[in-house]
Amino acid sequence: MKKIFCCSLLLVMIFAAGACADVIGTLSKSHSNDPDKIEMYDILYIEGYKSLLLASVLDKDFNYDDEAIKFYDSLTLMQLALNKGEIDTFTAPEAVGEYILRSNPEYKLRGFLVLKNPVALAFGFLEEKKELRDRFNKVLWAMGDDGTNGILARDFITGPKAQNPDAVEFAKFEGAETINIAVTGDMPPIDYVDAAGQPAGFNTAVIAEIGRRLKININLVNVETTARAIALQSGRADAVFWFQLFTSYEDFKDQPDIPEGVVISTPYYGWNKVMLIGK
Repeated sequence: MKKIFCCSLLLVMIFAAGACADVIGTLSKSHSNDPDKIEMYDILYIEGYKSLLLASVLDKDFNYDDEAIKFYDSLTLMQLALNKGEIDTFTAPEAVGEYILRSNPEYKLRGFLVLKNPVALAFGFLEEKKELRDRFNKVLWAMGDDGTNGILARDFITGPKAQNPDAVEFAKFEGAETINIAVTGDMPPIDYVDAAGQPAGFNTAVIAEIGRRLKININLVNVETTARAIALQSGRADAVFWFQLFTSYEDFKDQPDIPEGVVISTPYYGWNKVMLIGK
């Protein structure tokens, strides 16, 4: 009888362990960290949101629960949480996920989701600096039309420079205005800062090209993901390299990563595949 009881208890424990939800890490948003308002996390709830997916491939042991999401102020903190077992997996855009997997052999791909509506990145500005935003837009449109954006993305995101990008040299214009632009380093190789704290790669390549075309001087400011809006509001930065734009959201006010008082440029990069990375 004692043996039967012990076996039954063991089975209950195994079942309970298997039923535990995976704790998912993700970068904090500037406007809302409520998972119910963020499509990026809604879509992970496969049974309830299949209509938002083109395809999904998940680790057979992956068990999602929308209550089991933790937000982190930086990629470094999120990776530390994974290494310590505080989370079981974290989300990353495809290019970022591929970079992380190449850099961390102990990590593994637990699954990916292909979205019907892409997520895009755009520069952010305070509302009272719309004129600066409009100047950036003209250059970004031109860079899209002449293929510059595509070439920079190929070279610094998907090409050989992606893993160990060099710092990009910025043009200097005597007597011209200086614009402070915040970068985070939390989306390598899209937004990359090296071990010495030096921004490099795609972020600097795009910003340097904008500065060259506008004939303005650029000063880069390193901030954490959660400090992007604060950097604008405090005047520490005139622009932030990225805010996430959920393209399926019709109401701008519902954008979880764009706080009130912030206006964004035309997007310069986007993705429709999200990776789930674990150990």
